[in-house]
Amino acid sequence: MHDFRWDHADDHRRIERIDDGGVVYVISDIHLGDGSPSDIFVAKDRVLLEFLDQVDKEDATLVVAGDAIDFSQAWMFTNILKAHGKVLGAFSALAGKGRFHYVLGNHDHDLRLYKDVLRFPVVHGIEVGDHTCILHGYEFDPVIGKDIEAAEYRTKMHHLFERALGTWLRLPLEFHYTWWNRCSFWLFHKAVWFRRRLARFLDSLFDDTRHGRELDETIRYWTRCQMGDPASIFRPAMKALAEGPYETLICGHSHLPGIVDGDEGRRYANTGSWTFASSSVLRIEGRELELRDWLSGRRITDGLYEPLIARRFDHMSFEEWWRDNYLGWLRYRVGEEVREGKLPVWPPS
Repeated sequence: MHDFRWDHADDHRRIERIDDGGVVYVISDIHLGDGSPSDIFVAKDRVLLEFLDQVDKEDATLVVAGDAIDFSQAWMFTNILKAHGKVLGAFSALAGKGRFHYVLGNHDHDLRLYKDVLRFPVVHGIEVGDHTCILHGYEFDPVIGKDIEAAEYRTKMHHLFERALGTWLRLPLEFHYTWWNRCSFWLFHKAVWFRRRLARFLDSLFDDTRHGRELDETIRYWTRCQMGDPASIFRPAMKALAEGPYETLICGHSHLPGIVDGDEGRRYANTGSWTFASSSVLRIEGRELELRDWLSGRRITDGLYEPLIARRFDHMSFEEWWRDNYLGWLRYRVGEEVREGKLPVWPPS
């Protein structure tokens, strides 16, 4: 068993520059697990190998923007190697040709595994020419970005619950409309009701509003994840883009693919993920960007970001979401509408 340890120290936060004269592909959040039913990569090895073969044929460069391996789900590297050895071998082969770069993500425990075993060149970010920056994106996450180790502990517990129950406990609810997930939403509502009242009592008892503020931040984070802003990174990333030196900022982390135009010709792109039925691939050639789902060939633009761009849910509380969606008997409007075909399912089949 490999001795994993967190290694995100500042001296490893290096930004590497690569030439913008050729084709650069970017993928992220592959989350290779142990090959069991809990592995959210869901056995797309053949498809990913076909994509890697295309990268090689084009003499293109591949950037994996973090979270290639899901240690929280698989626990041991040997399990991942048995399940996805050909994919990891193909990554290492590209790295041996100098056409592979790995950007550190929040699930990436130990640089030694990538550097010494898989021979990946690992950096904190990639510059493509002087116009594009590629990061994983956890830096903009208001919860995970604060404390990666604590967040990873919670993720491990989450995976254990999923494995024990044999079902998905995921956001958004409408895309994982299982009985246990619906039950977890109901329990969360009751926990919010209780904690809000406890926070009010503690704040009044100690004349301190800290408890209420911390609770509000947690509930707000969860609510934004449910309403289409996974990991709440969109606003912080757009702010960093507007204030930074780059024309284009590319992130993963949120698993929400899209390309969004900002002010003054700037662009935010998110590479989505390779989890469940997703397989998003971003292609960079010069200053041109194209994002597609590799399985379906469908081009992805800013459709999934329209509610965030319009700030449609910025002021909606969890309680308001609950009143709009809970129909009783563990039924929720968003899930029922997907079942009835009134809401689209992402990714498209």
